[in-house]
Amino acid sequence: MLSSSGRLMLSTIAGALIGVIVATGLATAWDAAGHRDSDLHQRLHHAVPLDAQEQVTLDAKERAFAERRKAIEGDLQMANGRLADAIARTPSWSPQVEAATRDVEKAAADLQRATLVHVFEMRAGLKPEHRAAYDAVLIEALRRGPR
Repeated sequence: MLSSSGRLMLSTIAGALIGVIVATGLATAWDAAGHRDSDLHQRLHHAVPLDAQEQVTLDAKERAFAERRKAIEGDLQMANGRLADAIARTPSWSPQVEAATRDVEKAAADLQRATLVHVFEMRAGLKPEHRAAYDAVLIEALRRGPR
């Protein structure tokens, strides 16, 4: 049987592992949500020859999305902070850790959803003849997954 200090140490390690697992999951979700902008954008710009009007339209959509994404990322950071606080208070699976985990999951889902809405807004800003190339790059990136 473990002493109370031994149980505390194991609980602390378990809490830390939960944090690492959640962080890893979030990093994967982050990538899947399209946070690898530069790579995807480079491929899109290579595949889709934008004219000046499309570029102006898409630039405006990018600026609007950057603001929305920044707000959601702030929510995600705050949710991660609440999760860290819950684990620090109770380094085991508890109702507080469960609630904080749900907050993190919601913020990550909000980011995923906002990113997908943005993807379709960007598509709508393209000329019809450019949409097939855009779709092909996007679908390939989603199927390939994070790298």
